[in-house]
Amino acid sequence: MAHRSPVRVLLTVAALAALAACGGGPADPDPPPTPPPPPGATVTATGEGALVLHPSLDSRFAFALETPIRIRETTGGTADWNFARISYFLGGREIERYELGSDVIRTAGYSRIAANNNQLYTAVFRSNSNNFDRVDITLGFGDLKDARQFTVAVPFSSFTGVNVSLTPLSLPSDGTVRLGR
Repeated sequence: MAHRSPVRVLLTVAALAALAACGGGPADPDPPPTPPPPPGATVTATGEGALVLHPSLDSRFAFALETPIRIRETTGGTADWNFARISYFLGGREIERYELGSDVIRTAGYSRIAANNNQLYTAVFRSNSNNFDRVDITLGFGDLKDARQFTVAVPFSSFTGVNVSLTPLSLPSDGTVRLGR
């Protein structure tokens, strides 16, 4: 058995005592938990009510179409609304497209789709086509969590019908988006 000198034992005890003194008392409480990251946005859109067809006051277009669209965000995420597009098809080929860009949506004050949103918007599109067999309405979004870009189709069958208004509709040259009707 090795013999340890008293000086060496005292130095070891002093070093251990110094290390214990560094803690200075009870252990620090656990740091607060990091909050979970915000979820990604999940957006759905459906027609709500009837489409309303108006004669257009802008001579470049035959009509203006009001489209009441319900937009829902269901997971607690947030998204920017980048565009609203209507496309007309005949025989499987797109024959006309009209798009409301993020600038129009932002100017109307509706560019941000908030977490748990459930809101009715009315997008108004201008068009000329009167001979088509399919209409697609597509909305584009950007997820604020991860900048993921995605589109959402508005099922045309979700509108309850088409009403015709004889009141001509005047719109800004780039169309419009507004809340509700």
